[in-house]
Amino acid sequence: MGYYDVAQICLNGHIITRNANSSPEFRQNHCKKCGEPTIMKCPSCNTDIQGEYHVDGVLVGGFKTPPPPNFCHECGQPYPWTERKIQAARELADEFDELSNEDREKLKSDLDNLYKDTPQTEVAATRFKRIMSKVGKDSYSAMKSIVTDITSETIKKSLFGG
Repeated sequence: MGYYDVAQICLNGHIITRNANSSPEFRQNHCKKCGEPTIMKCPSCNTDIQGEYHVDGVLVGGFKTPPPPNFCHECGQPYPWTERKIQAARELADEFDELSNEDREKLKSDLDNLYKDTPQTEVAATRFKRIMSKVGKDSYSAMKSIVTDITSETIKKSLFGG
């Protein structure tokens, strides 16, 4: 039987350590990349953020470190870094002069169905692709950068191929 260690992550989503309890020497009060404070508990329900999964007697190595979780496994609320990325994407949508007000509002509302896997995700993905085809290359790249950080691999493939 295994157990989860505790992860420490900054408010912008930079992982400090996935082993905050077993290796406390790696903890930091602030992120070296951005200077933001770090957390080890969900701000909504105070549950530890799941870190590395340990199984006694098993040594695992050579795998890519997964990104930070988007949602608390206990209460389901988005973590601060997820909320910040969604807010950034919404603000970016307001900067797309090529879009009508209606398209900007649809794009912003569809973000909720792109970072969660819901029955509306495919509808939102289809509309996202249609709307984003109207913006310039730089705008598209900026939105893609934000959205790929908060979506699952399945949604990324649906939106951007690959």
